[in-house]
Amino acid sequence: MSNHVYFDMHEGARGNTYRVVGRIETDEGRGYTLDEWINRGGNATVYRCTEEGTGDEYAIKILLNDGWKSAKRFFREVKLLKSLTSPHVTRYRGAGKMKLASRSTRKVPFMVMELADQSLQEYMVYRKRRIAYEEYAGQFRGLAQALADLHKLAIHRDIKPENVLISGDRWLLSDYGLCALLKPVGAELTQANQNVGPKFWLSPEAHNRRVGCADVICEASDVFQLAAVFWYVATGRHPSGVLAHSDWTGPTKLFDVLYRSLSHNVHARPADGAEFLRQLEESLES
Repeated sequence: MSNHVYFDMHEGARGNTYRVVGRIETDEGRGYTLDEWINRGGNATVYRCTEEGTGDEYAIKILLNDGWKSAKRFFREVKLLKSLTSPHVTRYRGAGKMKLASRSTRKVPFMVMELADQSLQEYMVYRKRRIAYEEYAGQFRGLAQALADLHKLAIHRDIKPENVLISGDRWLLSDYGLCALLKPVGAELTQANQNVGPKFWLSPEAHNRRVGCADVICEASDVFQLAAVFWYVATGRHPSGVLAHSDWTGPTKLFDVLYRSLSHNVHARPADGAEFLRQLEESLES
């Protein structure tokens, strides 16, 4: 594709059309063409794209929000994804900036990554039946390992079924735009009384911050969110309210670890992804 080629980018969620000027090329030197629109989040839109030369398909995430905080989060996500090597994390392919005709001389950042088949939420809703233990047990282990690896660098803060993607036979922890860096410590980009995380999957700490408490969202908050997703997968129901053993309909061996991990007392949960993985493995092997 030459630098004089134009093509339109139709953002399905909002009906906007942007004209991309020239060739889409990552900093790594790989060229891409855009295909159909996939989804939109709070700050970015996602398309399917095709790599020139190989014909391989990927997802391309494009930042369309002009705010400096959004840009800071986006570049933080790129950096994290490049650093994470777990097989249960979305694979990074490249990043760069593209020119949009509607944005004057400003270039818009983008990131190319593994293309998933669907989200866990889509899989759960359209499957219309419970997922078998034999299918999800290994995926639970893989996602817990991915969280343990992430906690060496950052706190996710946005774990929900929509942010667990399915690619072939792998479930992937994805979407690192709300991460808070641990190493190196990054500036907090969220106000004290602002929602931090997914509306229906917030940890107790995140809820308490919204009502003026001084709770700190930490690694154990991620454990709560991932355990909530696991409970949902194993039972087909959201772990709302005060849980009891009678609410559990999954395998007996998994109840204790998930029940502890969903405690409202942050100190009663596994402290981080590594401890959650250890306890989960003990339960799976019992």
